[in-house]
Amino acid sequence: MNSDTETPSEDDLSFWNDRHLKFRVLILGRANAGKTTILERLTGAVMDEADVWRDGKILPGQVRQLLKQFNYHRGLHNIDDEIRFHSRPGFVFHNSCGVEAGSATELSTVQRFVHERSMAATDLRDQLHAIWYPCCRFGHATWIF
Repeated sequence: MNSDTETPSEDDLSFWNDRHLKFRVLILGRANAGKTTILERLTGAVMDEADVWRDGKILPGQVRQLLKQFNYHRGLHNIDDEIRFHSRPGFVFHNSCGVEAGSATELSTVQRFVHERSMAATDLRDQLHAIWYPCCRFGHATWIF
């Protein structure tokens, strides 16, 4: 990439595309931290253009549209769903529902997912390759000071 505002070019992704590999990324962070914006910026597409996969099968269009509407509301996202964009065929994204301080349930869900996609996965395509954790520059802690 040539600048901070460009999405990756096909040349940048040729290693993954030539080998039909999947680079699996978990976008993790609190609600409204910009997770969806990061996905859209990275892929050069909007969420409406993404396919949602569950248990190895693409969800029908009507179900996908309902899920995409619900994904904008905290707590209604399934971290196990695979989000795939046609603009970036080598990437598989998983979007956390928003990890908040003090939520043992959300932490447990993320821990289970990371374990299953790292140590328990035997196929490289099923393993988790990266965790992207966006941090807001001016969060609650900043305002205290």
